Amino acid sequence: MVAIVYNPTKFNDSTQWKKSAHQICQQEGWADPLLLATTRDDPGQGMTREAVRQDVDLVCAAGGDGTVRQVATVLAGTRTPMGIIGMGTGNILARNLDLPINDFDKGLRTALRGRRRTIDLGWVSFDGATEQCFTAIIGMGFDADTMANTSEAGKAEYGWIAYIVAALRYLVQPGFRATVTIDGEVCEAQRARSILLCNCGLLPAGIRLVPSARIDDARLDSLALAPHGVVGWLAVAAKVITRSRLGGRLVRHHPCRTAEVRASSPVLAEVDGDTYGKVRRMSVRVQPMALQVRAAV
Repeated sequence: MVAIVYNPTKFNDSTQWKKSAHQICQQEGWADPLLLATTRDDPGQGMTREAVRQDVDLVCAAGGDGTVRQVATVLAGTRTPMGIIGMGTGNILARNLDLPINDFDKGLRTALRGRRRTIDLGWVSFDGATEQCFTAIIGMGFDADTMANTSEAGKAEYGWIAYIVAALRYLVQPGFRATVTIDGEVCEAQRARSILLCNCGLLPAGIRLVPSARIDDARLDSLALAPHGVVGWLAVAAKVITRSRLGGRLVRHHPCRTAEVRASSPVLAEVDGDTYGKVRRMSVRVQPMALQVRAAV
């Protein structure tokens, strides 16, 4: 049996997609699916635990990156694979696994038919709080400002382009001073506008934020972006879009297994696109080969 943990806010017609889910499972030789809706109070972990208790063969996360992260948190380190039905705006993990985007039927068929693949996960603790899982990218600074100020209405109407519109408001904001420790070695204190830890590198529109990033390479990639004004951001964008070698003053890149970022003042943080709040310390580690997923055949 397959369980589908779904975010109801990502579906316009619940009757139609649920009917499709039953039909597709029957056509693919599976029993009727177990459908579990997330709620405001429980965005997915409780539903995933219930699915595991019922000994399902596969748990599909149907929603955005936040739903995927919640399901992955529970399945990490288990033998139960996760299918990903990307129905959000960014769908970062789905893109990095070359899965269908915003197409429920194709996404479910791929999950049911797909080959099993094992990938890394990241874990982060902010200011010493309990660790939480991330599948794609976390960060402090500009990226978090952008996520926090992108409206749900804008994402629904314009998709990932809504993030670009929101980002334009923050191009000339001042940065913050931070000390970054990579695998126990303290790097120089630096002023940055954004510090990211990436488990994978492919973004919407085919942009590779970190060309060398792999989702199963047993490492994360630390990026410190330090542009000055609009011209500096244009230079950063050019380095990313042209896939030129990351490095230098504007983009500092370090592969790592562990990292710690200490900011001189509270900075807004985000986890896989979900705003966390203002923090001063971010402690990160990779969990190699932590999650079994269904990838495209």
